[in-house]
Amino acid sequence: MCLACEQQEYFFRVWCAGFLARGEMPPGVTAEDLQALGLPQPKASAGAGQGSETQDRGAQRPAPGADAFACDSPDE
Repeated sequence: MCLACEQQEYFFRVWCAGFLARGEMPPGVTAEDLQALGLPQPKASAGAGQGSETQDRGAQRPAPGADAFACDSPDE
């Protein structure tokens, strides 16, 4: 994996970890994706109504830079 790919993967993990720390599911990311990255599932929020509103807002945002970078490294 080239350095740019490693850096993108690292920042994607940090981005996901930010959502997980708030008890939210990162938008556009499935439970299987989190498992593949070695990240835990989001914890349930204390207030059920409050957490669902936050998740609805988060689902509207696209993943940052999801298709902004494409590696053309020959070593993959």
